[in-house]
Amino acid sequence: MKFKCVISNIQHIKELSFNIDLSENKLMCIIGKNSVGKTTLIRSIENLKSADTFAKTASPYIFNKNSRIFYTIGENEYDFQYNPNLETIDTKAVINDEVKKSMYVELPIPHGVRFGHFQRLSQIDKEIRRSIPIEKYSIPNELISFLSKIYNSDRFINLKEITVKGINYYFILKEEDFYIREDYLSSGEYFVIHLYKMIQRKCKFIVIDEIDISLDSSAQVNLINELRKFCKDYQVNIVFTTHSLALMKTLIAPELCYMENSNGIVTFESVSYNYAKSILFGFQGWDKYILTEDDVLESYITHLLSQSKGSIYFKYKIIYIGGGTNVVSLMNRNKTEHFLSSPENVIGVLDGDQNKDEARLNYCKNNDMIKFIPFQSVEKQLKEHYENENRDGLPIISFNNHGTNGDVAKRIYEEFKKTDIMSDTDIFNFINERKIYEVEKFKMELIDFLNINIT
Repeated sequence: MKFKCVISNIQHIKELSFNIDLSENKLMCIIGKNSVGKTTLIRSIENLKSADTFAKTASPYIFNKNSRIFYTIGENEYDFQYNPNLETIDTKAVINDEVKKSMYVELPIPHGVRFGHFQRLSQIDKEIRRSIPIEKYSIPNELISFLSKIYNSDRFINLKEITVKGINYYFILKEEDFYIREDYLSSGEYFVIHLYKMIQRKCKFIVIDEIDISLDSSAQVNLINELRKFCKDYQVNIVFTTHSLALMKTLIAPELCYMENSNGIVTFESVSYNYAKSILFGFQGWDKYILTEDDVLESYITHLLSQSKGSIYFKYKIIYIGGGTNVVSLMNRNKTEHFLSSPENVIGVLDGDQNKDEARLNYCKNNDMIKFIPFQSVEKQLKEHYENENRDGLPIISFNNHGTNGDVAKRIYEEFKKTDIMSDTDIFNFINERKIYEVEKFKMELIDFLNINIT
């Protein structure tokens, strides 16, 4: 089942189209700068359940005669347009009860459940008091485990559950029959319990504005890890907004979605953590690392990736280390220390002369995270063409041709650059044009590493 919400001419939004496939049972985190329209989107989703949402939570001046929200959920369509008599958007359609039951929205301050929970459950207090002496309650093991993992604490071990009129309520049983109702817990703990209830009811679409409020950084991170499991186990989708870097870093591709408002036109784009960190907070960082042997190879890889026709998802850094053994050594140390990133985010790129069966050394055998360019080296490939009978049209240069094959190749390369006969780009294009298939295959290996892989 697919959900679509199209917002037109409300507040600072001229056009916004939000889509989600509810059959995917996933997390989605929407991030963006202030005033791009995140809260308006959350209110609009809640408006499908409660048609007076905007009247209760927003100023009437955000609307004009062209204001409209059009929803599609499964086979159902609902059109809300501006009603000047009510000074808000309205519809004559009757919203399907099943649609309402399938959704839960936690609104922003001060309208969300977590901000007005105190003493909300006083009407069941008598039921709790009656249940304690006769032990008419159950032990919610899954919720206890859920809370314990989020807060890294055993203080929920005595959590109990009672059911009143088909609804589950929770309290912590203390000594001498004292107890703490769920609504007397901290606002963060109460919110997590309420969220669990919505998941347990299998609300297909759960939407939360600023999920990080009332939760410390550790709890935020732990909550996301647990919610990801619940999405699959209970077949629910959880969409939320946040400004927390700690939480964003926990997300995996493609869970992070950047929302941007350009002159009233709102767009959504799946982005990486470091992209989000850079654009929202101005911090620099990289998601992926390519380690290579020398500055020439670094320039060559940079040149190849600059020719990528499609966009590259992850932010990346190419670092030349100096020598193939040093590249692999650094990769191996990173496996245990993670000073760059986790091992799957770091590859090494070596010259092709180390990939020959007879020459390939033990340090780079049986390692899928090491790639090889389709030449012995950039410099040796240029030397091969230069020494060809017709030199492939290359001009004659003066250089010292004594020494090893590698030394001579480097002198040719340096002489071409020094005399301005060919730039780096010219040389790279020259050798690439003569091994088009092999170069394209290698380039795609790099692009696959730097792009999102959805299986």
